Amino acid sequence: MQSFAEFAAGHFYSHVKLVWDYPGRSHATPTFHVDRIKVTVSFEQRESEGPWHVLFEVDQGGSTAAVVAHSSFAIFNGVFQAVEEFVDVRQPETVVFATKRDDLAHIYQTYLRRESATIEALGYRLEGPHQVDPYSEFILRRSKPSAWKG
Repeated sequence: MQSFAEFAAGHFYSHVKLVWDYPGRSHATPTFHVDRIKVTVSFEQRESEGPWHVLFEVDQGGSTAAVVAHSSFAIFNGVFQAVEEFVDVRQPETVVFATKRDDLAHIYQTYLRRESATIEALGYRLEGPHQVDPYSEFILRRSKPSAWKG
């Protein structure tokens, strides 16, 4: 049985204004606001030719745990909006979501499955969840050649 958070994640849609910053060739950070909460999404390529890792931070004294607990679905929609824009523009070979938290892993899974048609249209396939102790990982892997010239 789905939790309320998973149900809402599967059915709640919103659109946020993303402000992108590119502090380096292997790092991109879109930010957006939901009410008075600032959210920063980070895309990091930690090694040359390696996967891009997705992280997000909530500013205003909140934490990822508080966001999940308070069911701030607009924040997760904004995170996944940033992911869609990133893979559409940059077209990386691999994007990795990893978390130690079961509740966050379930929300990632719900959003990624909900957006599976969009993910496939962008040229990716979803893999996971994979257990890599202590993490649950979800991977978006490019399934068609990239046209991006970085």
